[in-house]
Amino acid sequence: MTAPVGPASEVSARVAASIGAEPEWQRSDAAAASADERVSKLLGEPVTPETAVQIALANNARVQAAYERLGIAKADFSTALLPSNPVARIFSLSPDGGGADTLTAGLGFDFLGLLTLPASRTAGQAGFDAAKAELAASLLIVGGDARAALIDYVAAQQEADLVSQAAETAEASAFAADRLYEAGNIAKVERDQEALFAARIGILRAEASAALVPARERLIAALALNSQQAGRLQTIRRLPAPPKETLEIDGLEDKVISSSSDLAIASGALRAAEARRAISWLTSLLPGLSVEAEREREDENWSTGFGLEGGLPVADLGGAGRLRDTSEQRQRAAIAEALDLELRAEARSRFAAAEAARQIAEIHRTSILPLSADVFEGMQLDFNAMQIGILDLLKARSDRLDAGLQSIRATAGYWRAQSDLDLLLAGLRSAAPAANSLLPLTASPVVAGH
Repeated sequence: MTAPVGPASEVSARVAASIGAEPEWQRSDAAAASADERVSKLLGEPVTPETAVQIALANNARVQAAYERLGIAKADFSTALLPSNPVARIFSLSPDGGGADTLTAGLGFDFLGLLTLPASRTAGQAGFDAAKAELAASLLIVGGDARAALIDYVAAQQEADLVSQAAETAEASAFAADRLYEAGNIAKVERDQEALFAARIGILRAEASAALVPARERLIAALALNSQQAGRLQTIRRLPAPPKETLEIDGLEDKVISSSSDLAIASGALRAAEARRAISWLTSLLPGLSVEAEREREDENWSTGFGLEGGLPVADLGGAGRLRDTSEQRQRAAIAEALDLELRAEARSRFAAAEAARQIAEIHRTSILPLSADVFEGMQLDFNAMQIGILDLLKARSDRLDAGLQSIRATAGYWRAQSDLDLLLAGLRSAAPAANSLLPLTASPVVAGH
């Protein structure tokens, strides 16, 4: 029995099939240089959520740390495949009163280790399988963080762009109102209301610009970009619209269960615990059992003998060890059973969150945004016809800005929820609930006259 061939490549291929980007264990300078070249090429175009994952998996040192952990696990597994080394001893005894020396040579084998070797190999294989699942989870975390950071940064850019446009319009309106007031065409209160609206939109612009900084820094960290690479970073300017069609995933729960890294880790731990339990029952009855062979020379005569050596289970009958291993095996079985139920519930929950987020974003895009534009145009016409006052017009402008911001956030909420669902299907379970836009919408960012 030998350690599995290419376990790292096996995990890399599985991750690539799940998220569309294949990580690589960079075990040479040539591999590292190739990854740097690939990152440089990807940074030559606006980064998308998909290419963000590729960059992170090629560039983030945590990926290589995760592969090295697998290397450690493989070494431990290789050790579990082999029996213990024999113990040799040679003694030369010289009588105090003189005479011929006595030469004694002995060889001992860990007989109990040989008996339990199949179970030890089973435990080693289970531990190694769990290590592969842990590697897959680590790679998915790096890719998921990069994708989420890209979504958040692009959404922050869109908000900053929208607020900046609104601020420029508000400033122009305030300037025009000031000129009209000086010419005596409007009252002072109308001029002040325009100026107040512009000031409040200016605060929103400053806040949106400030929010870009941590969003960009988070993205740089997720992509593991150095200062030179960060200087080249450019991203798409808008998130794509969510799909119009209702989400459908055949066999959702079964897919989540079959791909789950947590469940694979729990399964490996269970099999290892079962193997250790089998070992403990034997080792408690025959502690330290070994086979001894001895050959002795005295006065030119050789003697040969064989025997067994081991502890006697008198004071310690091994009950505590058996109890511990039995409890651990039952604990691992209970954890695996609980995980199965939890994952199925999470699959249904994340799917529902993604579908709800899609519907909300679609309503914003197809209904609220165009209706808010129509309402504003109608209010503008009514204002020009002197049927409404400046307060009504400013509120319509504020409502239109709010509709734009809420649409951006709803779209980002959908893509985050979809990303969380994709990661769950790929095998990564998150402790946090899926990001979505199910919270009540906030009030308009600027309400004129308040």
